[in-house]
Parts: sequence; C-alpha cells; structure tokens
Amino acid sequence: MNSLFWKIFLTLWLSIVGFSAAIGWLNDKLAREQWAEQPVDSFEQGLFRIAQRAQQALQIDGRKGLRDELLNIPRMTRGHIYVVDEDGREVLGRDVTVEQLIERRTPVQMTVFEDRSGTTYRMYTVRRAPPSTILAPGPEGTALRLAAAALISAVISFFLARSLATPLEALRSASRKIAAGDLATRVGTSIRPRQDEIGQLAADFDAMAARLEAMQTANRRLLQDVSHELRSPLARLSVALEIARKKGAGHIESEIERIALEGERLESLVNDVLGLLRESSAEPAYLDEDVDLTELLTDLVEVVNYEVAEGKPDIAWQPSEPMLFHGDRELIWRAVENLLRNALRHTDPERGVQMDLTRSRKGAELVLSVRDFGSGVPDGELEKIFEPFYRIQESRDRNSGGHGLGLSIAANAVRRHGGTVSARNEADGGLLVEVRLPVAAAA
Repeated sequence: MNSLFWKIFLTLWLSIVGFSAAIGWLNDKLAREQWAEQPVDSFEQGLFRIAQRAQQALQIDGRKGLRDELLNIPRMTRGHIYVVDEDGREVLGRDVTVEQLIERRTPVQMTVFEDRSGTTYRMYTVRRAPPSTILAPGPEGTALRLAAAALISAVISFFLARSLATPLEALRSASRKIAAGDLATRVGTSIRPRQDEIGQLAADFDAMAARLEAMQTANRRLLQDVSHELRSPLARLSVALEIARKKGAGHIESEIERIALEGERLESLVNDVLGLLRESSAEPAYLDEDVDLTELLTDLVEVVNYEVAEGKPDIAWQPSEPMLFHGDRELIWRAVENLLRNALRHTDPERGVQMDLTRSRKGAELVLSVRDFGSGVPDGELEKIFEPFYRIQESRDRNSGGHGLGLSIAANAVRRHGGTVSARNEADGGLLVEVRLPVAAAA
C-alpha cells in the first residue's frame, strides 16, 4: 500500500477503533464484576426500598415527613414515584403528571398504605423502560457501540486523511510538471489559502517555481541575444572572405580557408544553440497530430542517407508495419535526425548505422533504437551524453564537427512527448540509443 491517503486513513481509523474496543471491553468486564444483578432488577429493588422509607416517614411524621422523604429522592428516580392521597392529590403537586400517566395507561405498580390516623395513600411506581440495545450492557450492546464508533471514526478519518493527502498529491503533480519543463505551474489556488504547514509549503513551492521560471527566462533570453548577436559578425565575416578570394589572396589562401572553416563551425554552433533553445522552450508543443511513425522514419532515412559518402555503408532500416503516433511530427523528426547524424559521426565508416522500430512486449510503448558501431561511451558517462554541451572526447568531437548538443536536443523532444531516452554499450562494440514513447501518446 503506497498511497499516503490510505496509510493515514487506516492508521487513524484502526487506532480509534482499537481504542474504542479496549474501552468497551474494559467497561463490560468491570460491570460484570461489580453488578451481581441486572440493572433493571437493581432499579426495581431501589424503588421497593424507597417505598418502605416513605411509609416509615408517613407513620412517624405524617404527610410532612412523607413529603420530605420524597424530596430527598434523586430527581431522576423521583420521576418514577408518585403518592396520591384520598382526595386524588399528589403529595408533591404533580397532579397533571399523574393524570397523563393514567390517560396513557402507563404500566405502573400501585401500593396502598395508611398513616397513623388511618388516612389512605396510594403510591404509584413507574417501571423504567429498558435501554435500547445499543445502550444496554452485555456483548450485544458493546458490539453495536463499537460498530457505531467504527463508522463515525471512519468518516472523521476519511476527511482528515483527505485534507492531508490531497494537497500533497497536488504538490507531487506540480513538481512533475516542473520537472517536465513547465515552470509556469503553480499550486497556490488550491493549497496556499491554508494557514498550516502545508499552506506554507505551497507558498514556498510557488516562490521556488517563480524563481526558476525567471532564471530560465533570463538564461534563454541571454542565449538568444548572444546567438543572434553572433550571426551579424558571422555574416560580415563570410562577406569579407568572399571579397578576399575575389581579390586573389594567393599566399594567404590556406589561412583564408581556415577562417572559412572556423566560421562554418561557429555558425553551426549558433544554429545548434538556437535549436536547443527551441526544443527546451516552455511553450507547449503541438502534440495532437496523427503521424505514421514508420513512414516518417523512412522519409528521414532517405534524406540522411543522401548525405552519406558514395560507396560507404549507410543507415540500415527495414520498414515495419504502420505505427500511428499522436504527437508533433517536427519534434520527432528533429529528434531522430539528431540521433542518426550523431551515430553516423561516431560509427565505423565501414559498418554504418542500424535503426529499428518495434512495440514493447506488453504493447505499452513504441521502441525506437539507433545503433552505431564505433568505440562506444564509458559506462560512467552514459547518462551525461544527453546533457547540453557534454562531449566525451574533446578532440574527437572537434574533428567530427559535434558540439555536444545533438543528443540533448533529441532527449528534450522525446521527454516533451512523455517518453524516455537511454543509451548503452553493446557487447560487440558500438553505442545503442533507445527511445521509448508511451502508447498514451500513440493512436
């Protein structure tokens, strides 16, 4: 049982029920030990003794003594005893009550006695109604009281557990959205009005999210400004290089070519940075398009294979059955394109790249795998290769033209579709990157 709601509910409920059961058992046990007779019998005997004392008081002090004796009886018990004289008047003036008892034909027990002068008095004793089953002593009454306590405590425990678990569930949902890149998520409307610790936690959570959003916005704006500012000098550099070539630089031709190469690399880096910003943007992607993933990959392989040098192995791909995907076609296209180009850069030129698309065993996911046949990646750095600007071998990536952004762009696009991306080294060499997309995103 991993639900916090049920943990809180059962803990509170079982604690209350257990306590009620213990108290009920203890009360019943003490009652059985101290009461030699049933409460009803004990009450009847008490009325009999009161009647005897009333007769004695009447014999000794007459009507006044009888009245004083009746007034000394506890009020609850006095309501079961009525004494009427020969004139039909109740000694304590409760004539109306006596009339109501007679009209209702309430079961009473009558005792007749006389004072010293021979005046006759009638004493009516009203038997106590037996208590309801739930209030009666004994196992049955105890069981019913325990059932009532269990029901009431269940209702109380339910609302208390919900008041604690529901805001925590809202916080968990919000934290997942923030982890997925939606930094505009807030929980204030549903939780922050609370004045307890949970409300304070919600306020701190919203403050943290707001600061993260502001930092992300500032960083994105900075990178965009830097990237756009770099485009202008790059453009002027390209123009200057063309002018220099037309003027016949001659002996500095190699240096000019070197400048052109570095300019191209710098422009590629700027484009990659802008692509990463586009993929990691907080703006929602259009994930509502039905796309045949098999057809998309076939078209993509044809485009990328066109750039492979003639006579060299290209991307090995066997189209499978149509697999309809519900998401953003452009995002998935760019993600897989980055995976394929990264694999082509690092694979053995004589072996090419292999790509496959299948369904998981339970049919819950679409599984896309891209494998190269290069030197692989150290095991300790497999998770880091999807971080921006992370490169395994600096010199190798410089020679291959990589900036450490391709895999990061691909990973961001996959995560925005609710999928996962991972990498592992194959036993016979090479790196395999596996993308899993949930069926929830597939039609």
